[in-house]
Amino acid sequence: MRLELGTFPVHEVVLGSSNRWRSGTLEVDEQGLIAEIRSDLRMLGATIELATPGESVRITSIRDVIEPRVKVEGAGTVYPGVCGRPVTTVGRGRTHRLAGVSVIEISEVQRLARGTYGNSMFVDMSGPGQDMSPYGGLFNLCLALEVDESLHVEEQNEALHMATLRVSDLLAETTRGLDPPTLEVFELAGNDPSLPGVVLISCHNSPQHYANSLTASGTAIYGFTRQTPPWALHPNELLDGAITSRDSWALVNNPTLLEMYRRHGEDFNLVGCIAIRTRWSAQAEKDVTSLQCAKLAALLGAEGAVVTWDAGGNDFMEVIRTVQACENEGIVTVFMTGEEPAHTGGPPVLEPLPEARAIVSVGVGQRLPTDGMPFPPVDRVIGPETLVEDTNTHEGTISARGTVRGPRWPDHYGFTRRSALEF
Repeated sequence: MRLELGTFPVHEVVLGSSNRWRSGTLEVDEQGLIAEIRSDLRMLGATIELATPGESVRITSIRDVIEPRVKVEGAGTVYPGVCGRPVTTVGRGRTHRLAGVSVIEISEVQRLARGTYGNSMFVDMSGPGQDMSPYGGLFNLCLALEVDESLHVEEQNEALHMATLRVSDLLAETTRGLDPPTLEVFELAGNDPSLPGVVLISCHNSPQHYANSLTASGTAIYGFTRQTPPWALHPNELLDGAITSRDSWALVNNPTLLEMYRRHGEDFNLVGCIAIRTRWSAQAEKDVTSLQCAKLAALLGAEGAVVTWDAGGNDFMEVIRTVQACENEGIVTVFMTGEEPAHTGGPPVLEPLPEARAIVSVGVGQRLPTDGMPFPPVDRVIGPETLVEDTNTHEGTISARGTVRGPRWPDHYGFTRRSALEF
């Protein structure tokens, strides 16, 4: 499976009368994109605002961040399966990407039909919060969307995400027919038999646990958000967006995957990726998922594994058991994980199994509003003017324009270089 990834860098974004990329400048047809969004009668309104790195801007109620990508050769569609898009296997041919720019989906619509899970994620484009996530350094085209609230919440979510994907598609289409300034080839060729085989095991939360729904909005693998057995995926499928979430940009730019790919054939042989769903209800379900994942890794010829995950609490149990199962199969495993905050009173790692012998910490994740570095007031807010005060209980609100604290963007894959020392 061979994928060519053509990169078109974006150094400037301007609002104009057409969608066009030329010499690093992306022109965006604001009114044309809004008309495209409104062509779906479920959408009642939309505004488009640009957030530029260094501006005193805070973007609130973020539902997803998408990098504009388009397949220009080969079968399938980038970000397959979601919102009715084809489920044809991706990872082949040529994909073009607009680097340095994103499309951000903004709405206060709940993701699930039951429970309250407010969209507490925000991004600062300047100040100490700018480099808390990779998004503070991007040109962010922000879509503040209004949807018909008489629809079932799952249809509202589909309409919102479909609108965002359509805008992303139209922007990426500006690169069709152009020669990319940079072209990188991803192919699992050139295996060195003297090197160990290594697999990436990527663990993803499923909303089915919360909503008891097969179609609830959340992390999707080829559009499936439900609980499923482990998936064996080619790394190229991930680069073509086979897995999407509220951080879709992060998944296609995953630095752990990209570094493993680029060291393929030099330090080890990358033998594939395995994606597992987390947040099963019963321990037996968690155990069978973990054991089957380890078996699949062995069948792929893995002697080593890197395990990453994207959630917390309940999900940790099948993830740490996956580390255990791989080690028991003789697969040396490195576990990338966040730590539990000190205020919870528990250990940094919820179940510190002895088999988890190599752990890379990616930090504490979200913080209480009374903890951490304060982010100063901003001149402009894109999105709702209030933020959830306590991201753990989803209670209370504070002004999004004023001084705020946390939450810190959970860096699951190693984007940021922030570190800390304890004394």
